[in-house]
Amino acid sequence: MEPLSNVHPIKMRLTLCSSERDAAELKAAGVRSIRVVKSSDDLYRFDGEKYELDQTLSAFTEFVLAFPRGDEALRDDVAMRLGDLNCRWVKWPDGVNRAADLAKDTDRTLWNAIETARRMWTDVVCTMNEIPEPGPEQTYKTGFPLLDRHGCRFVRPAFMPIIGPYGSGKSVLLRQLAINLWQLHGWRTAITAFEERVKPRFQRDLRRHIIGHGGSWSDEEIFKADADIEKAFRFIRRPRGSLLDADALIGYIEYAVKVYGVEVVMIDPVNEIDHQVPRGESKTDYMGRFIMRLKQLADDYSLLMIVCAHPPKDGVEKRLQKNGLLTLNDGADTAHYGNKADIGWCVWRNLDGPTLLHVDKIKDHESMGKPTLVELNLDTRMNCFREGRIGYEILNGGSND
Repeated sequence: MEPLSNVHPIKMRLTLCSSERDAAELKAAGVRSIRVVKSSDDLYRFDGEKYELDQTLSAFTEFVLAFPRGDEALRDDVAMRLGDLNCRWVKWPDGVNRAADLAKDTDRTLWNAIETARRMWTDVVCTMNEIPEPGPEQTYKTGFPLLDRHGCRFVRPAFMPIIGPYGSGKSVLLRQLAINLWQLHGWRTAITAFEERVKPRFQRDLRRHIIGHGGSWSDEEIFKADADIEKAFRFIRRPRGSLLDADALIGYIEYAVKVYGVEVVMIDPVNEIDHQVPRGESKTDYMGRFIMRLKQLADDYSLLMIVCAHPPKDGVEKRLQKNGLLTLNDGADTAHYGNKADIGWCVWRNLDGPTLLHVDKIKDHESMGKPTLVELNLDTRMNCFREGRIGYEILNGGSND
């Protein structure tokens, strides 16, 4: 089915919408030629043998697609069938009254929107002026006092890998961070539970962070903490009797976002996913694609996407014994953690020493702070970390902050 060709010297405009209610509002605003299209099938007529594009549409040289939020797929499909060069689209103005008796100022707002309809695909191919002003970037504290004073900040959306060997404290740090983000910003978190049971381990640690002490808890303290946990957390577990591959995990994450309003995702660890690398593709290329899918998910839903990964054992331990720094480039299977990270942390612990946190990558130093090194000491009673010193001079026994 060929798109309609633009052969008419006189400009004739038809406005398409997806409901009779919207058609009534457009008519009240002064729009004359209107047609309701609830699906792309409405553009066709059956002649007894086959479906053809409705020839009455050929009288028009321009189509304005006035579909509300949520109908973007229909809008784009209609544009491709009518010929995207002939189509423009309208974003329904904020504050348009959807009552039967429209106010005059609402009429003008909707009329102006139709008159200034945009070319198709301006969300993909556009001029500088067609890109909406983002406003100042919102940044958020981490909840770790030394890091916050240093100026380290989170943004959303963001992809944030955390690299660290087994037993380095990544899971402890993650749960502490999740509580910080809930208490500071009200962000709900989805946490994968691959290596440990949600009950009792996760439940016990989260209760400790919320209650604030590791002693005997009263029934009232437990009740209040559990109410917070119920609001703040969702857990993604491996289906019983089956493996969890990348496609399934991404589907579960998207479900958690849409149904539960999740704003932070913590995948711990990514190594426990059943990564099915296609034949002929390297693990590095496969992981690059997987990371890009996670980044796209973060961008689409404004998520803080945190992914924990283990480095290969060979070479890393030897380098760290010489007061070296663990970096994102030490992640197993791929260098994409370093290349694609917006924020990047590395965690490790020297024998009988404190845990070290290397803030290795920050995508915007002006708004999100600068890389640094932090000494973390484990409070075994609370199973959480307390910050000690900060600055790269820690490796030489001092501090530069």
